[in-house]
Amino acid sequence: MRSTYIISAFAGLALAAPHPQDIEFDQVDAAPDPTIVTPPVLGASATVSIQPTAAVATVADASVTEVASTNSTETNDKRDFLDFLGKRDGNCAVQPKGTGPTVNTPDDTPASFLAYQPFQTTATNAATPQGYTQSFVNLQGSSQTVSWLGYTTLSSYDTVACASYCDQLDGCQAFNIYYERDPTEDPNATSCPNPPSLTNIKCSRWGVQITADTAVNTGQNRDSFQVVIAGSNGYNKNAPPPAQTGFTGPVELGGAINAPNDPVTNTNTYMGYKFFSFGQVQTYPAGVQACTLACTAQTAYNSRHPPSTGKPNVCNQVVVYVLSDENDPKGIYCAMYSEEWAQNYATNYGQYRGSDYWSVSQAYAYTNATYSAAYGPICAVGGCPSGSYRGGNCGGWGTGNC
Repeated sequence: MRSTYIISAFAGLALAAPHPQDIEFDQVDAAPDPTIVTPPVLGASATVSIQPTAAVATVADASVTEVASTNSTETNDKRDFLDFLGKRDGNCAVQPKGTGPTVNTPDDTPASFLAYQPFQTTATNAATPQGYTQSFVNLQGSSQTVSWLGYTTLSSYDTVACASYCDQLDGCQAFNIYYERDPTEDPNATSCPNPPSLTNIKCSRWGVQITADTAVNTGQNRDSFQVVIAGSNGYNKNAPPPAQTGFTGPVELGGAINAPNDPVTNTNTYMGYKFFSFGQVQTYPAGVQACTLACTAQTAYNSRHPPSTGKPNVCNQVVVYVLSDENDPKGIYCAMYSEEWAQNYATNYGQYRGSDYWSVSQAYAYTNATYSAAYGPICAVGGCPSGSYRGGNCGGWGTGNC
């Protein structure tokens, strides 16, 4: 994941913890670029396999290459429409019958399709399925981003059916339903450069949340035929990420944690971070799992490589969130802490890197279950509930063992 303008690049596990914890970019830059996908035009459906848990565990283990200590003071690849199904030679092959109304009033043109009022009315009045929040409505572009999980063609503009299609696949976080103007024949420059159109109703599912900023696929030209999109609606799941073995949570946060030193011992609790691009973990839930696995693996690694004095640092809290560059999701960021911090400290919503704004979304905290059973989250700022834990546990080792 490359960038030509860098304000700062910290060694995530080797340099002093920033106060507050700025978003760091060395691992972000080193991670493989996620593929931005535009769902293909051809075919009634397409299936994408979800990588197994073992693959996520391998990625998480590989991220632990050095001791994480609190004491240390090119352009994305955009996949073409037809790459998924293979290039077509445009042989005038008859395409499957469309599932939506054919638009030929006042004529069979892209402009007539985009102006077709029934599409706009249906999209505007579509029901929001239970368990989802509408992200955008009645746009003339479909989503084009990372973590595409396949699509199907619906017999009607049915948001509930599209939500059901999303729910059938673990990892699906969002769906996009829209009308698409497609050719009745596979266009050929000589024999059928601009065949009559048909309408398909597409339901595309995604492993990340989608927004109006991701709905940038406005169509394509196939010889003289123009594919366009109308009535595009997007919906995101409301559910938090799943619970993780060995951790309590998830606890929803308004942003990333900005943790000061422990208020009792004045020691740093920030242990650095891990970053997993969507090219590595595929979906948001898999990225969350990778974060907690990496937290556990880091603790084990530190134990195998103890410091000359004091106790090895234990990852007791990991804060996970989607990191996006100008609303373009890049991957899952995992900030690790030796002590648990309260929600009051979740005040980092993003930052500028040059002229680009890198934002924080879908932030949650997970805490080591053994630690959580003995200590509460540290809260020593305004607005803390009475009885808040004031710190001083030295990463769970007890006072005096920092």
